[in-house]
Amino acid sequence: MKRLLLALPALIAGGLWLWYRREKVMEGEGVVYLQSEHEHFHLHVDLPPGMEIEPGDTLEILTVPQTHGQTNGEMTYASRIRLTKASSLRRELVKRSSLVEINELVEHP
Repeated sequence: MKRLLLALPALIAGGLWLWYRREKVMEGEGVVYLQSEHEHFHLHVDLPPGMEIEPGDTLEILTVPQTHGQTNGEMTYASRIRLTKASSLRRELVKRSSLVEINELVEHP
Protein backbone atom coordinates (compact mmCIF):
# COMPACT_ATOMS: atom_id res chain seq x y z
CA MET A 1 0.00 0.00 0.00
CA LYS A 2 2.84 2.37 0.88
CA ARG A 3 4.50 1.71 -2.49
CA LEU A 4 1.25 2.50 -4.29
CA LEU A 5 0.98 5.83 -2.47
CA LEU A 6 4.57 6.65 -3.45
CA ALA A 7 4.04 5.67 -7.10
CA LEU A 8 0.70 7.46 -7.51
CA PRO A 9 2.12 11.02 -7.71
CA ALA A 10 4.69 9.88 -10.27
CA LEU A 11 1.98 8.26 -12.39
CA ILE A 12 -0.17 11.38 -12.21
CA ALA A 13 2.78 13.63 -13.10
CA GLY A 14 3.70 11.35 -16.01
CA GLY A 15 0.13 11.38 -17.30
CA LEU A 16 -0.04 15.18 -17.09
CA TRP A 17 3.31 15.49 -18.91
CA LEU A 18 2.12 13.21 -21.74
CA TRP A 19 -1.15 15.15 -22.00
CA TYR A 20 0.74 18.49 -22.07
CA ARG A 21 3.16 17.28 -24.81
CA ARG A 22 0.46 15.80 -27.10
CA GLU A 23 0.33 17.60 -30.45
CA LYS A 24 -1.48 17.28 -33.75
CA VAL A 25 0.27 18.38 -36.96
CA MET A 26 -1.62 19.67 -40.00
CA GLU A 27 -0.14 20.80 -43.32
CA GLY A 28 -1.59 22.75 -46.21
CA GLU A 29 -1.12 25.58 -48.69
CA GLY A 30 -1.40 29.16 -47.48
CA VAL A 31 -0.86 32.65 -48.84
CA VAL A 32 1.75 34.84 -47.14
CA TYR A 33 1.52 38.63 -47.22
CA LEU A 34 4.78 40.32 -46.24
CA GLN A 35 5.20 44.04 -45.76
CA SER A 36 8.64 45.35 -44.86
CA GLU A 37 9.35 49.05 -44.57
CA HIS A 38 11.63 51.24 -42.48
CA GLU A 39 8.95 51.82 -39.86
CA HIS A 40 7.62 48.32 -39.46
CA PHE A 41 7.58 44.68 -40.50
CA HIS A 42 4.22 42.94 -40.95
CA LEU A 43 3.45 39.34 -41.87
CA HIS A 44 0.00 37.86 -42.42
CA VAL A 45 -0.88 34.30 -43.47
CA ASP A 46 -4.20 33.22 -44.97
CA LEU A 47 -4.74 29.65 -43.80
CA PRO A 48 -6.51 27.00 -45.87
CA PRO A 49 -10.08 26.07 -44.91
CA GLY A 50 -10.26 23.90 -41.79
CA MET A 51 -7.13 25.35 -40.18
CA GLU A 52 -7.49 27.73 -37.25
CA ILE A 53 -4.80 29.00 -34.89
CA GLU A 54 -5.55 28.94 -31.17
CA PRO A 55 -3.46 29.82 -28.10
CA GLY A 56 -0.42 27.54 -27.79
CA ASP A 57 -0.38 26.51 -31.48
CA THR A 58 2.69 26.96 -33.69
CA LEU A 59 2.62 27.94 -37.38
CA GLU A 60 5.62 27.30 -39.62
CA ILE A 61 6.01 28.84 -43.07
CA LEU A 62 7.87 26.17 -45.02
CA THR A 63 8.55 28.05 -48.27
CA VAL A 64 10.43 31.33 -48.36
CA PRO A 65 11.10 33.16 -51.65
CA GLN A 66 14.67 34.08 -52.62
CA THR A 67 14.68 37.83 -52.00
CA HIS A 68 18.32 38.31 -50.90
CA GLY A 69 17.07 40.69 -48.19
CA GLN A 70 15.16 42.94 -50.62
CA THR A 71 11.36 42.93 -50.43
CA ASN A 72 10.63 46.24 -52.18
CA GLY A 73 7.96 47.06 -49.60
CA GLU A 74 5.32 44.37 -50.10
CA MET A 75 5.15 40.86 -51.49
CA THR A 76 2.60 38.06 -51.64
CA TYR A 77 3.44 34.42 -52.26
CA ALA A 78 2.00 30.94 -51.82
CA SER A 79 3.70 28.71 -49.29
CA ARG A 80 3.38 25.29 -47.76
CA ILE A 81 2.55 25.73 -44.06
CA ARG A 82 2.61 23.44 -41.03
CA LEU A 83 0.28 24.03 -38.08
CA THR A 84 1.11 22.23 -34.84
CA LYS A 85 -1.97 22.13 -32.63
CA ALA A 86 -1.34 22.24 -28.87
CA SER A 87 -3.03 19.89 -26.42
CA SER A 88 -6.03 21.17 -24.49
CA LEU A 89 -3.91 21.30 -21.31
CA ARG A 90 -1.17 23.40 -22.95
CA ARG A 91 -3.79 25.66 -24.57
CA GLU A 92 -5.42 26.33 -21.18
CA LEU A 93 -2.06 27.05 -19.52
CA VAL A 94 -1.10 29.49 -22.29
CA LYS A 95 -4.44 31.29 -21.96
CA ARG A 96 -4.08 31.62 -18.19
CA SER A 97 -0.44 32.75 -18.29
CA SER A 98 -1.30 35.34 -20.95
CA LEU A 99 -4.01 36.80 -18.74
CA VAL A 100 -1.47 37.12 -15.92
CA GLU A 101 0.97 38.93 -18.24
CA ILE A 102 -1.74 41.34 -19.45
CA ASN A 103 -2.81 42.06 -15.86
CA GLU A 104 0.82 42.74 -14.86
CA LEU A 105 1.23 45.10 -17.80
CA VAL A 106 -1.98 47.00 -17.05
CA GLU A 107 -1.41 47.16 -13.29
CA HIS A 108 2.26 48.14 -13.56
CA PRO A 109 2.82 51.76 -12.39
